[in-house]
Amino acid sequence: MTAAPPVGAQTPDFDSQPTGFLTATTGGMPANAWAGTSLATAKRLVTALPNAPRSRALRDLQFKVLVSQLTPPAPDGSPPPSLFMRKVEKIAAMGEAESLNEMVRNAGGYADPAVASTVANALMLAGERHGACAIVKQWQLSEPFSGRAQAACRLLDGDQNAARAANLSSAQQVDGPALMAIALMHAQVPANVLRNAQPAIVRALVGLKPLPIATRIEIAERGEALAIIEATKLGDLYLEALRDGAALPAATARRARMVAAARSTSNPNEMFSSIATAYGEARDSPLFPTIARASAAALINLPAQPQFANVAQEAMRGFLLLGAKLQTQAWIQLALSAVTNNARAIIALDRLVPLAAVAGLDDAKRLSVGEINRWYEVTRDDDATRGPLRGYLLLELLRSTGFDLPPKSTDLPDKPPGSARLVMPPTASLQALVNAAAGGRRAETSLLAPIAANETPLNELHPAAIATIVRALRSVGEDHSARLFAVETAIAYGL
Repeated sequence: MTAAPPVGAQTPDFDSQPTGFLTATTGGMPANAWAGTSLATAKRLVTALPNAPRSRALRDLQFKVLVSQLTPPAPDGSPPPSLFMRKVEKIAAMGEAESLNEMVRNAGGYADPAVASTVANALMLAGERHGACAIVKQWQLSEPFSGRAQAACRLLDGDQNAARAANLSSAQQVDGPALMAIALMHAQVPANVLRNAQPAIVRALVGLKPLPIATRIEIAERGEALAIIEATKLGDLYLEALRDGAALPAATARRARMVAAARSTSNPNEMFSSIATAYGEARDSPLFPTIARASAAALINLPAQPQFANVAQEAMRGFLLLGAKLQTQAWIQLALSAVTNNARAIIALDRLVPLAAVAGLDDAKRLSVGEINRWYEVTRDDDATRGPLRGYLLLELLRSTGFDLPPKSTDLPDKPPGSARLVMPPTASLQALVNAAAGGRRAETSLLAPIAANETPLNELHPAAIATIVRALRSVGEDHSARLFAVETAIAYGL
């Protein structure tokens, strides 16, 4: 479990007022984003959200809905739990303990024992032990979680017998008190816990110091690929392992050295050389986006200056991966200025320009049919087997981001190869998404998008479904999230 079970109906009426801490001016949604959506529908959608969407863009979008200060839908007699309680459970399941605590504190939500228990459990998993125990000591909690939490907090105060009496560190129950006891007692982590894929548990394990650093890195690499762990956190673990001379598997050590080289050098040319090496090493690996993101973080403060023109294309790749729109635009201009009369550089840039257009970084009018066809020619030369599927994906992405490309107007295929194994979301999910977007229901559309994509690996999601999600999000004002999602899928497909 990752949250204490709810007990009974909630007494406080948290659905009578906005709850959340983000506003439209601080990165959240407009206060009226639930307009047109019934309370019953909002409850159902929050419960149906995936805990770990494979897309960072969709994960961030559903998180934004959950923590934005929105006017809730009008009461409609729908049964409990409340919308607020469902948001609490979902944010906890996503592993966002600190944000959950902030939302509940602002709402006065600790008065509900089920809410207080869920927050305390989430904070324990996140390593925020003193904050968790402050809640445990001050507020009523639900049973049986209350007894376990009290024992864990007595252990924090130095009472070893309390944890042993409650059998906290056994493999029978995986929750905040258990992970807290394992950390404080330096106990062995049960094998079933190490295999747990719930976001809150994965994050807890990555931060669990008693675990060997090699194990924490293995879990962090898996978590980063699943959009649970940030690339910067993984990079920090790589640096820690190298600094301490930890024993790592050969392949892991090689990845750690590549990322460390990119992050530690102060010389821009050496940095780009290291990043290019990392890209090359991981190019055909499922870990390519992970390693590229971890390496590219070093680029964020580097200015697009003429002396770096020869490495501008590597910078473009990095910033596309990071979703840094302004930096990518600046480096595109630098890259364009550097390719004059350089055939090799022009071909390399041809690979990136359509992707930049999908990201909204290039004027649609400047991307000609000739450029699209050149990209497809280069793509097929690179990989004749996967080229047609990548070409079809690009066609869907370009159309969904506003390019008018009638059938047969380019060389791009208008359907996937017959041999492609692709996952199409349920028709009902996609139709609900299209209907919500057509009705301008912003929060509803923003939740239906990750529900449709679910936890399907991005390189298996059908391009037509990807395009439907992108169109729907753009139509309700979520253009940034839509384009980031489009770029993520393009990278996952190997563009």
